Amino acid sequence: MNSLPPYPNSPKSGEEMDYHGVHRDVINGVADTLPRQPTRVTSLTDAASNIVDPLVNNGQAIGSALQGAIQVLDSLSDVGRALPFIAPAFVLFKIIINLEKKAQEVDAKCSDLVERITFMLSHLPALQGVEFITPTRQVVDRINETLKDAAALIAAYRKQNRVARRLSLSNRDKFTACAQSVNTCCSDLLMSLQIHQTLQLDILTRAVPIDEEDKAAQTFVDDHGGSIDAVVHDRELVKEFAQQQHLVMDDSVMEQLNANIADSVQQNHARLEGILLENVNSTIAGGLKNLALEFSILEAEQKFVCVQCEKEFTNYTNGPLACSFHRAGYSSEKKHYPCCSTKHPCQFGAHRAKHHCDYPYATFFPRAWGISGYVDTRTEWTSIQDTNFETNQEQSAYIGQLLRWVTHGALLDESTIILVVGKLSYNSPYYFDTFTAKELEDVNQSIRISKRTLIYRTSSDENEFAMAEWVLSISGEITGIRLTAKAATSTDPWVRICPINLSTCTKSGDILNTSQGGLYSYMPASPYVLPETVSFGPILNDKQTRLPRTDFKTTTTQALRVILKSMADPPLQANPNFANNSSDYFVGKVSVFNNNAPGSLNPITISSVSAAYRLVGDPEYAPAKQTKLLDGDYKLPVTIEPRQCWYRGPEEDIKLAVTWWNRAFVARNRPIRIKLIVEDIEGEQCSLVMEYVFMPFKLETRRELDLGFFYFDSQQTFTRNHIRVVDVPVVKFGGLELMKNFVVEIVGSVKLSVKSLKYVVYEALKTGKTEVDLKYGREKDNGLWEWHVYALVDISCRRVYAFKIMMHEGKKVPVKRMGTLGYVLCPDYGDVVNETRPISYATETAKLPPMEPYVAPEYVQDDDLDDFKTPVPLKPATTIDTPTSLLNGVTVLGIPEDLTNRLTSIDTNLARIADAFERLLTVLPAVSANGRAH
Repeated sequence: MNSLPPYPNSPKSGEEMDYHGVHRDVINGVADTLPRQPTRVTSLTDAASNIVDPLVNNGQAIGSALQGAIQVLDSLSDVGRALPFIAPAFVLFKIIINLEKKAQEVDAKCSDLVERITFMLSHLPALQGVEFITPTRQVVDRINETLKDAAALIAAYRKQNRVARRLSLSNRDKFTACAQSVNTCCSDLLMSLQIHQTLQLDILTRAVPIDEEDKAAQTFVDDHGGSIDAVVHDRELVKEFAQQQHLVMDDSVMEQLNANIADSVQQNHARLEGILLENVNSTIAGGLKNLALEFSILEAEQKFVCVQCEKEFTNYTNGPLACSFHRAGYSSEKKHYPCCSTKHPCQFGAHRAKHHCDYPYATFFPRAWGISGYVDTRTEWTSIQDTNFETNQEQSAYIGQLLRWVTHGALLDESTIILVVGKLSYNSPYYFDTFTAKELEDVNQSIRISKRTLIYRTSSDENEFAMAEWVLSISGEITGIRLTAKAATSTDPWVRICPINLSTCTKSGDILNTSQGGLYSYMPASPYVLPETVSFGPILNDKQTRLPRTDFKTTTTQALRVILKSMADPPLQANPNFANNSSDYFVGKVSVFNNNAPGSLNPITISSVSAAYRLVGDPEYAPAKQTKLLDGDYKLPVTIEPRQCWYRGPEEDIKLAVTWWNRAFVARNRPIRIKLIVEDIEGEQCSLVMEYVFMPFKLETRRELDLGFFYFDSQQTFTRNHIRVVDVPVVKFGGLELMKNFVVEIVGSVKLSVKSLKYVVYEALKTGKTEVDLKYGREKDNGLWEWHVYALVDISCRRVYAFKIMMHEGKKVPVKRMGTLGYVLCPDYGDVVNETRPISYATETAKLPPMEPYVAPEYVQDDDLDDFKTPVPLKPATTIDTPTSLLNGVTVLGIPEDLTNRLTSIDTNLARIADAFERLLTVLPAVSANGRAH
């Protein structure tokens, strides 16, 4: 018996109805027919009739149907002990209630089913007064089986994603079938109790209601051809429906739409058998109040970690606004989130268990950049990129094989394709996804029905976009992926097709270029001939003009018997420990010897040490500003410790602000001589000249790998001002050659990339100026010289064919006399069309400033001002009054007696000096010490 006769007196308008839409007299009428235990039935009737407004449980609004079921369940808690054979029904009823309590939303189909079940079970207490016969036992068994089906259906239905739940239009048919089973059980139950019903039981005869969301899903399907299969297999249509209903679309939606809910119901049905075996005995012993069921197995309440906020969630605790996150990653440099500049999350949505690119979120970008930013994470199959030369915006796409998820991580076990479209930035449209062979097969199956081949497109603008599409065979199978990129400044788009093998998820052939986009070049019909390099100014020699002289003798008065001797080779060092741009420091080693005879009473007391200097060719010495004698213990014979002379150069040298270590700037053109002057306490002086000859720095020269080397030499600073142009080599990693993004490098300044050269060509085509200043010039050495670089563009072949380097004296030099203008060919770069065109030379306008002739001065490198000169003997007087004598007929001059005695003394002293000097030489190495001198 599938239905009950209608109750003739339908409820009138305004009459009070109970929680499940049944007139209150229905349950009262049933209670009146029960043969015994009216108290229990009255309690049940009160529980069903005293329903309050929806309550709140666990943060959710509990509808009237669920609240009524809870109250009825409480009233039935002790029936299990009295009626053990119907205990499974109560366990299943509790499971259904718990499932609905955890649900995130009220669903009309579920609520309707709960109402029918509640109505059915509210009559079970009547069985306590009925003698059980076989038909009654069969009805109870059917009730248990129906409740088991209902619990399995609700569990499977609630597990579905909200989008899949609505677009699975067959769900309503399953609820209708389950409701019909409940209706049949109710009819059989009432008949088995021999209750003659004359009441209206519209709860059992009404149709299963439809949610507004279900109606919207049906309308959406009708608007798109009426075929539910065509909709559920089309990801874009499913995504469109989710957006219309403000629902979350993720990867699980397509999986659930392609799955059969009947399989999930069957699995839940089997699990319920185990739950009943474990819980029925406890229900009989203690009633429902003491029953603690574990539903994690039935509900498949798996715990996930949200990829957006990194918090744990389950399908039952997930909701439309359960997750809070930022759109962009945290900037460690700026110390804030660039999407909102605050620490508080700025976005809200549902938790997501898998990474996606439906919208930007902070944790996505480190993961994506960690893959795309390293060469060991993927192998590129092909990529395209087109740049808008007006806005600098790029349109790009990439496809390759994913090797590992993070750099230096473990290799993947199965072949995986990685596809990227657009720029990976929170404020730009992008697509980033991977595909395994199984996922490709699912996509292929979807495309067979939907015929939709578009994977992603960054913009609907036909002038500027990037796009990826599936390429299909005639039979509809996926055979490849087509990448397209076009910028607004390009006439044609880039289009490349990458063939792929569907079963192995690998590249199956060569890349096809079906359209050449961007700013590409043509092959020149003839080689370029460049002008010769033009230079002005001297060419320096980096060799020392000569060795410093060491043959200078000590110059002293007769009264000061001192010998000065240089103990270093070379005699002077320039700026060894200290240097600045206005002075030169010279350090030397000098020993001072007392040249008096040993044992004589002629000690020498040195009161001061000073120095003077002159450049070779100058007629006079000038005093040094400072001479420093380091502390020491002086005893004759004395070794003077190192001396240091400080020299302040000419004002014109100081203005150059040049600082040299280990070289004297003042002596760059002429040797300098330092005269060390020693004075004793009586004012007598002796001196020694030491010479410093400049050793030039090694001048830069052209190297083997230089594309171009340009320079001019500065005589004033004795430097070579130079610029190198170097070819940037291809970077290799693991034996593989990586993409060459840079073309040339101007050493010490910039690298010129393929992209930057395309900008230059675009500028030339736009303005007609084929000589383009790259604006990379620099002022060097505080404005003493400067350089500029120009790109020469062949507008016929649409490429930069050469660089023009111009360098000359800078703003600090009012009269320009030195400079260089040179050219260097640009290496091949970028994409070149296999088409030959005649070359077109650039129109040059940049020139060197007017140059005055430079006459290199000739500098004196040596003179004899400090050379030792033999003393000239005095001429005899014309009349000398001296005694004479005649010896053997020869006239002999007479020598005065005092002169004779004096000569004898001199001879004696010379003998002593010679003896002392010989002894001194034996101890000289042990007592010599160092000195500093200018």
